[in-house]
Amino acid sequence: MFSIQHLPRKNDQRRVIHQPANGIRLILLVLLLSLSCSLVANPVYLSGDDPITDLQLRPVTPPPVFFKSSAPNKDSHLNWYRLDIELSPYSPHDWLMVFRQVPHKKLDVFIPVNNGYHLKKMGIDGSLSGMAPNTIMLKLKPGETKTWYIRHDPVALNSLNPELWPSLNYYEALSEQQTAISSIQTLLIVALIFIFTLTLRNRTPALYLLISHLLAANMMILMWEGDIFRVVSWPGDPGHWLSLMTATVLVTGIISYRTLTLLPIYTPKTDRLILALNTVGMALAVYAVTLASTASGATLKLAAYTLLASFALVALATAYCLYNGIRPAKMAFPSALTMVILLSWSWYTGAWPGNLPSYPELMLLSFHAVLLPLCYWYGHQQNLHHAMSINAIAPSSGKRRIFETALREHLQNPDSPLSDNDLIQKVLATFEEVLPGVPAMMLCHQQDEWHFSLGESTDYSKTANNLARQLPDIEDDLLSVIAAGIETKINFKDRYGAIYWVFPLNMEHGNKILMVLSPSRHHRNAATWQTASDISNHARTLFQANRQSLFWQQQANLDPLTGLLNRRAFCREADNIIQAFLDQAVLDTTTRSCCALFMDMDDFKQLNDQQGHHAGDQILKTTALVCRQSLRHHDLLGRYGGEEFVALLPNTEPWQAFLVAERMRNAIVSEHAKNHRWVNCQPITVSIGISALSKDMNSLDKMLEEADSAMYQAKQKGKNRTSISTSLTDVRLPAT
Repeated sequence: MFSIQHLPRKNDQRRVIHQPANGIRLILLVLLLSLSCSLVANPVYLSGDDPITDLQLRPVTPPPVFFKSSAPNKDSHLNWYRLDIELSPYSPHDWLMVFRQVPHKKLDVFIPVNNGYHLKKMGIDGSLSGMAPNTIMLKLKPGETKTWYIRHDPVALNSLNPELWPSLNYYEALSEQQTAISSIQTLLIVALIFIFTLTLRNRTPALYLLISHLLAANMMILMWEGDIFRVVSWPGDPGHWLSLMTATVLVTGIISYRTLTLLPIYTPKTDRLILALNTVGMALAVYAVTLASTASGATLKLAAYTLLASFALVALATAYCLYNGIRPAKMAFPSALTMVILLSWSWYTGAWPGNLPSYPELMLLSFHAVLLPLCYWYGHQQNLHHAMSINAIAPSSGKRRIFETALREHLQNPDSPLSDNDLIQKVLATFEEVLPGVPAMMLCHQQDEWHFSLGESTDYSKTANNLARQLPDIEDDLLSVIAAGIETKINFKDRYGAIYWVFPLNMEHGNKILMVLSPSRHHRNAATWQTASDISNHARTLFQANRQSLFWQQQANLDPLTGLLNRRAFCREADNIIQAFLDQAVLDTTTRSCCALFMDMDDFKQLNDQQGHHAGDQILKTTALVCRQSLRHHDLLGRYGGEEFVALLPNTEPWQAFLVAERMRNAIVSEHAKNHRWVNCQPITVSIGISALSKDMNSLDKMLEEADSAMYQAKQKGKNRTSISTSLTDVRLPAT
């Protein structure tokens, strides 16, 4: 409560004390008084039943009567306004001063009470009590005039717009508004639950976009109601958050339309333009809320009109898809067109997008968010019945046909295992030679992604791209049909009448390879189908045999006990690495560092004799595992023979190799001590020797021989230690 002296009223009479003066001074004084009286605004006169929504607030300087102890800061950014209100003697209503439901960052109202003023906080620091925390009751008697003062922190995009309402009329309108908002929120939640349910069965980008759109619409409503800003602390101005959320609702809605109506497939250039406009519009909206000037309103308008242009392009592209018979556009087109028309009319006649969205615009965007899931459901139901026709054709006979000699030679088993890519090209070349003119491609499904492989002699990229565009629609059905049996052949037809024959060749988990043919009308006969089936059967056999060959080749390179590379495989791989280092050294005139480790279990023969061969095998397995864990992924590790292990460390200096060897040696001792299971067994240790690649030590044999000699030096010095080759003179190496 602020005590205050009587403030002069606007229509108080001013007395002029006449003093002796000349006529000119008297005339000027009269003119000055007349001008000052004309500048004083008339009070707002309350009468009738209609609200007053175009109040003209009069800026004033901070009234000094509010500050008895100290004057306000002259550099304060807060604006002060004065509002004089007079109640008609015949008005039957109690009146309210109503502010926007989205609270301001700072808004204080000084209410006249008795001989002073009472401060009422209406910003985000205000109270949530009462049915409408954004309203103030005007306690006026009929025929009485009072003055209110308003202190406000001006922020762009959230202007001050108080209104005066008869209390009963406002509470009636507020009740209807809250009922409508509660209903639309209920519909949004139901739609969200419906989309979440569909997501559990069919996870597609369209569903995730719809979920984002529905969540953004719900958050927009909560922000528009304003209570969320008083309950939870938010950085920045609430109006800015509402503007950003409204732009997010528009962007997610536009992107949902382009996904639902398959615009990326049928109008790729227009789709890229739509994405660009969405990106620019959202960037402008973010930039607008960061501006602290009047230019932010113009920037937000530009962002909104950019998004409106993007929405108009969506409507045009959807009309094009509808013209070409794309069924998902049948329901999406009228919805998108209606939304563009209503938004254009609303923005042309209303305050938004220069200011915060109004109640009708909020309801329009929210109701549209409820309709989008219906568009998806309609398109999904149409796709289930009409989008694709997939038939699974079981093999008619388990007997293989006898191939011609040339065909048998072309598909014979290779002498050595091939990579998947080489084998795919071999099969594609067979199809191009045996069935010329029939587009053939390989479809690979790896890590939830599809990849196409085409033959090298004929370009069927157009056919592959057409199938790739339709894969999202048929992926689930296609994989479920294939999972029914690897012997099944698949024949499906797209909405344009194109026929595709699919032959599964490899159906390993995470690596599925399908042979796909797209025969033209004159190739669709029983002979072509049987030939394609025969080739695919043999190709599947090739893939299986190649997999087995690769497996056994890998097994031949591994030590059966420890799983490390055996001596032959280690030497082959290590020679290749060292040769690559030497070749690079010729080009760079420098020798890149590469080190070798030679490890030997200490007193292993004695351990084997005391504990038995089974214990010895377990010790070797544990040692191999610790060594593997101590090295990098690209380091080479192998079992050289018996209890000896070797390692090659590319791009490693000798002093670094010493640290690696010591870490490995200590880890081996620690691991065996922790898992000690043998009675009367001495500590299990290892001795390690180190050598490095150099001009003199320029082969694997020399490096291993030098490392072996260093290892024997470690044995002679007491075992369980790391020894360095005498040829290494790096000062960073410790003395051993």
